[in-house]
Amino acid sequence: MRGILSPPLYGNILKLASPVFFGTLSQTIFYAVDTAMLGRVGVEALAAAGLGWFVVWLFGSSLMAVEVGTQSLVARRFGEGDWEACSGFLDNTLAFAILSGFLFAIGGSLLAPHIFPYLSDNIKIVEYGIDYLKYSFLSLFFFLIITAFRSFFDGLGQTHQFMKIAIAMNIANIIFDYILIFGKFGFPRLEVKGAAIASLLSSMIGAGYCFYLSLTNRFIRRFRYLSIFSLNLSTLNTILKLALPAMVRVFFIMSGLTVFLWIVGRIGAIELAVSNILMTLSTLTFLAGYGFAIAAATIVSQQLGKEDAETAEVYVWKSLWLGMMGMGLLGLIFILFPKIIFEIFTDQNTVIDKGRNILILFGIIQFFDAISLILSHALQGAGYTWWVMKIEIVAVVFLFLPAAYLLGLTFSFGLYGAWVSMLAYSFTFGAAMLWKFKAGKWKEIEI
Repeated sequence: MRGILSPPLYGNILKLASPVFFGTLSQTIFYAVDTAMLGRVGVEALAAAGLGWFVVWLFGSSLMAVEVGTQSLVARRFGEGDWEACSGFLDNTLAFAILSGFLFAIGGSLLAPHIFPYLSDNIKIVEYGIDYLKYSFLSLFFFLIITAFRSFFDGLGQTHQFMKIAIAMNIANIIFDYILIFGKFGFPRLEVKGAAIASLLSSMIGAGYCFYLSLTNRFIRRFRYLSIFSLNLSTLNTILKLALPAMVRVFFIMSGLTVFLWIVGRIGAIELAVSNILMTLSTLTFLAGYGFAIAAATIVSQQLGKEDAETAEVYVWKSLWLGMMGMGLLGLIFILFPKIIFEIFTDQNTVIDKGRNILILFGIIQFFDAISLILSHALQGAGYTWWVMKIEIVAVVFLFLPAAYLLGLTFSFGLYGAWVSMLAYSFTFGAAMLWKFKAGKWKEIEI
């Protein structure tokens, strides 16, 4: 079976993965440019944006994890040939996105002045951070709408639709960044606030483009989403029942990373700036594996809908191999050229000197992250969301954060100790995903 499937299999994987790669690449370029621009403003601006970004995505990415339920269900029903059910999943996911997005966007924006003082005792970082949070929380409303469409497109195997949206949105983001951060073309110099406003404007463009594509694309129009719209609590409950563990999992991931940055911030402002750059680089490595993760999740669910678990398993192993090659290559580049890479993001010599050796450790982590990323998505695509959530919580609460605090602060290993805890976490979680996938019980789940 493996020999017969291999030639078309790689083509199918790349057909799904490559649009995700280019769409995520456009986002990564934006984050890199955003970080590089703010790095020219100063260490405090860089640190504030890093902390603010994690606060927003602590809530935002948790809500966006609803896409795990929608994508899995759409892909499974598409594999079964039930198109009417597919459109119902989009309708109800949009309803959830609009309601939850509105509540969190307004609430977060109003609470921003009360949240950020707890994250740093540096007055300048707090000042920058409050402005960043106010506008970034408003962006959340539009990002959730985009997520609803993305989960629907990906479940159908139409991953190239989001690629178009992401590229348009992130080109706009970079342009707005340049104008608003530095005050070009007659606009005031807004620095960190300008970066947040740029994100808000580009997310509005992205949401509008989602509706445009879905109404003009012939393949998607046949699903008649919104034309027979009705809020169906049973359908919404089905989506949330499958997505809730993923939402909780992402919340713990982002909470863990936010606390991790808090710990690093207690080590020092330079260390926090270094970690912010590494987090930006993680979006680059993420894109190298994320396309294969989405491909694995989509194909697994569609093939299980066709009752062909053997083909689903073969696809996942091939996706994992491709993902490890991509993320591993980037990890190797980080190991070999750490100083050159850091100089791209900042001209602060203290940040470069502190971060270059940490980047070597970060490069090693990428090999384990590839296993974690792709196999966790494959298991979630099959419906194994609760188990993945439990392992994530245990790894974050009982390993990652205690180790970061003890090694970074208590035993005074500083930034090295903090990032060694990241390595331990990545290795442990990846090993657990590998063990569970090989066990094969995911093939028996009905959703």
